[in-house]
Amino acid sequence: MDPFISCPQCTNPITVKDVMHFSSPWTMKCPYCDVKLKETRITPFLLLAAAGIVPLFLFLTVQIKAFAAAYWPVVEHVPTIIVFLVTLYPIYWMYERANAIILCKKGRFQVKKKE
Repeated sequence: MDPFISCPQCTNPITVKDVMHFSSPWTMKCPYCDVKLKETRITPFLLLAAAGIVPLFLFLTVQIKAFAAAYWPVVEHVPTIIVFLVTLYPIYWMYERANAIILCKKGRFQVKKKE
């Protein structure tokens, strides 16, 4: 069973799958009661990790494109984002899943106060 964290408002479980569907760490909403949530315990560390992972993915994508272009010259004309999606997206998905699992295991959601 996937780890989950309870919503502080309605106490329904927010699973890893729900966390992966959040568009960003700043726009989290409970899938059951639609209350806006914030998480400040783990999110800063995950954002620091992302600051290191994103340049790594960019570097790897350019290297893969250069390597593939040596064998198939048509690859030079393919947008870099397509090369990323074809080659590294499964690794990115596993990275996002690991972030969601960490957030569910060690995070603590709080109801976001109205501003």
